[in-house]
Amino acid sequence: MKKVLYRLFGDFEKEEKWINEMGAQGWHLQKFSFGRFTFTMGEPGAFIYRNEFISGMSSKEKKDYFEFLKDSGILIINELGGWVYMKKAASDGPFELYTDAKSKIAYYKRMLNIFALLFFINAWMGIANISIFWDKAKYGFINPTIGVFNIAAALLIAYPIIKIIQRKRLLEKDQKFFE
Repeated sequence: MKKVLYRLFGDFEKEEKWINEMGAQGWHLQKFSFGRFTFTMGEPGAFIYRNEFISGMSSKEKKDYFEFLKDSGILIINELGGWVYMKKAASDGPFELYTDAKSKIAYYKRMLNIFALLFFINAWMGIANISIFWDKAKYGFINPTIGVFNIAAALLIAYPIIKIIQRKRLLEKDQKFFE
């Protein structure tokens, strides 16, 4: 049996939690795309799922990383737009990609770099399209409209940035506490 669900998440950890809750009910992730998740029915709780943002890796680094994961008993489900979903049999025990604070902080920094770049590009393009190109006689309403969409995209990107900064700061605070 197959099930397709549509959900938009601004928080990748909440998304991962939801996927694991679906897996606990017997719905196993087969494929994902932007806001679209395809599940098949199977044994409840058979797998633990993780998502990871791997943007910025070269194709060789990605290939080597995927081979490492495969050798560790981890199956790659799907990759899209720098995000990859993977699963591992629950019977193999806990499944964490980042087991220490230092590596998790480095992961958050990598994510912040990409998201911040996307935020600033969209914000700058939005402002440029709204203010500089507001010549209605020459451009009509297309540039201000695109500018509004860019600003909206920047605001949507700001939410995950805020969540990542909060998590990173919490890890850094905990790390300093234990030093």
